[in-house]
Amino acid sequence: MSLSAIMNTALTGLFTNQSALRVTSSNIANVNTPGYAREVVRLEPLVNGSYAGGVKLADVERIVDRFLEASVLKTQGQASRYEVERQFHDRIQSLLGRPDSSTSLAGRMDSMFEKIGAAAQDPSKTVLRQDAIAGFEDFATEISRLSDEIQLLRTDAGQQIAERVANANALLKRIESLNPLIVREVVLGNPTGPLAQQRADALNELSKLVDIKVHDQPDGSVHVTTTTGTVLLGGARYELKYSAPGIATAETVYPPITLHVVDPTSQIVSATGTPLDGALSGGEIMGLLNLRDKVLPDMASELGTLSGSMIEELNAIHNANTSVPAPAVMTGKNTGLLGTDAHGFTGQTQFVVTANDGTIIDSVTIDFSAYTTINDVIAAVNTGLSGNGTMSLVNGVMTFSADGAGTGVALVDNPNNASNRAGKGFSHFFGLNDLLQAKVPTSYATGFTGTDAHGFSVGSTINFDVIGGDNRVLRNYTLTIPAGDFDDIVTALNDPAGLGQYMTFSLDASGQLVSTPKAGFSNVNVHVKADSTSRGSTSVTLSNLFGIGDRYTADQASAIKVRDVVSKTPQNLALAKLDYGVVPGQIALTVSNNLGAQALQSLELKVLNFGTSGSIAATKMTLSQYGAAFLGNLGLLANQASSREADAKALFQDIQNRYSDVSGVNLDEEMSNMIMYQNSYNAAARVITTAREMYDILLGIV
Repeated sequence: MSLSAIMNTALTGLFTNQSALRVTSSNIANVNTPGYAREVVRLEPLVNGSYAGGVKLADVERIVDRFLEASVLKTQGQASRYEVERQFHDRIQSLLGRPDSSTSLAGRMDSMFEKIGAAAQDPSKTVLRQDAIAGFEDFATEISRLSDEIQLLRTDAGQQIAERVANANALLKRIESLNPLIVREVVLGNPTGPLAQQRADALNELSKLVDIKVHDQPDGSVHVTTTTGTVLLGGARYELKYSAPGIATAETVYPPITLHVVDPTSQIVSATGTPLDGALSGGEIMGLLNLRDKVLPDMASELGTLSGSMIEELNAIHNANTSVPAPAVMTGKNTGLLGTDAHGFTGQTQFVVTANDGTIIDSVTIDFSAYTTINDVIAAVNTGLSGNGTMSLVNGVMTFSADGAGTGVALVDNPNNASNRAGKGFSHFFGLNDLLQAKVPTSYATGFTGTDAHGFSVGSTINFDVIGGDNRVLRNYTLTIPAGDFDDIVTALNDPAGLGQYMTFSLDASGQLVSTPKAGFSNVNVHVKADSTSRGSTSVTLSNLFGIGDRYTADQASAIKVRDVVSKTPQNLALAKLDYGVVPGQIALTVSNNLGAQALQSLELKVLNFGTSGSIAATKMTLSQYGAAFLGNLGLLANQASSREADAKALFQDIQNRYSDVSGVNLDEEMSNMIMYQNSYNAAARVITTAREMYDILLGIV
């Protein structure tokens, strides 16, 4: 072998061991870098003809176990999902406060009934009335606050989804840009370890956002899909699109996250996309979607059920009571009823006009079986009171007023044959003496029958979106109001070409519109996009009348307040009760009459029927018990979220440790490699020195 060949052979050893030392140095520097996979050099001999020509660096290989690497990505996605869910549940628990606190929901409910009890001891004291009203207001304020906070949490979840979608797009773009660089190095036969590590880091970050599966390609590139097979990066990259609305309300319907293909050449993003929501099973985005679309709406529905039941029961009792002195005017709520409607009541109600000292001036007892329409009832009351009192119905709102100075009006049902329409007495149905009100009605038992004229303008429309469980709009449908009765509207709703494909509508015995999902569509919801209908001159739309859409349950806990007629005039708090059958000249109301206050207080122990709401099944219990069940359910969900997070992180850590055992840096091993490569480097350098000395000797001889 010539001196030149010896020199060249030694140089290959010098350069190769220098590269090997560089790899070892990189391994040692990244010993504490999360996700770093150690690199090893692969050497192979150089052969010139039949002679050894030295050594070359064949590759710098990342040491990974592909199965464990895939498991790390999968379990990290689950751990990230449950972590973000647990964080939100922690925030929810902080909003609720301690269960034993007087400012918590349970504490305010207890305080409310305590103050009612105090007022019942001496209803003549204004300060006790004011304190009782404050108890109602405190409870209403707390429920309204929680309702608002739930929607704010939904808003936050929606905004966080938008942030993570942007991050996912950046990571997919990064992975796409690294793929051709790695392919080029593979083709050129150069090491790919550093580039592969950068790509692995990007994949690791992406797995925290969405559940992914990585598919290695023969050319060194990778394709990325969700674990359910939806392509995120393949022959082309897909871009996620999502536009978060502003402040969320119970009426807000969030758009789905959609996937849009990006042209590899022009980088133009396709305008049409496919929903991604239903293709996700892990990652922070999935956790946020679950919170925004399932957990938080269920909480809002449960809170609305509690609030609606409380309001309905308090209003029912307050309408059966009267204040002392009786109010000069009682104005109800907009029921959507018309004077020409069948009144729909059974039983008997006595309409009374009293003096401020409680003396009965006039009264009339209405047996509803003797009359047909609401106008008939109004005429009978006005005739019977002979100008001392007047009743009217204008644009769906009933008013009952006294016509003389220093007089008031009251109503009382026959205790043995009380008035009843859809389970409510006359005063309660029209809301003549309601105590509380919310953003929406708290009952949609209309009392209508299928054969009643519907009263809506024929040809007016209501536009629906049918929303699937993945937030995808399955169908947009416009219902045109037909002529006829409510049965005709129900038939139109059940049209198989429209909503009838997904659910069946019917009117129950109380006149409430009930929808039953068909097989395979249990997760489908109906959202009202626009409603131009109006029942006569009342401005009550079809969706308002029947509470079509999930928001009508949640909004029963929104904007709750004591009616102004009571909050601004404490004397209008109805703590007395009028005896049925009183006659003119009789003193029937005194300031010491506390029968109404006792009835309000007795609500605390009354067992009520609660329908299925959110994750709480239908049940029978008191308001306090349902409130405790609501709070307990939230605590259970928080514990479950914490447990799932702990379990997922434990599994992730176990797999991560196994992965690190294979791919992690071992300092002892690297130190051994460093000594070996250093010695090899020194030996090659010594060979070069020896060859140079031999050159010098030869040149000296020459």
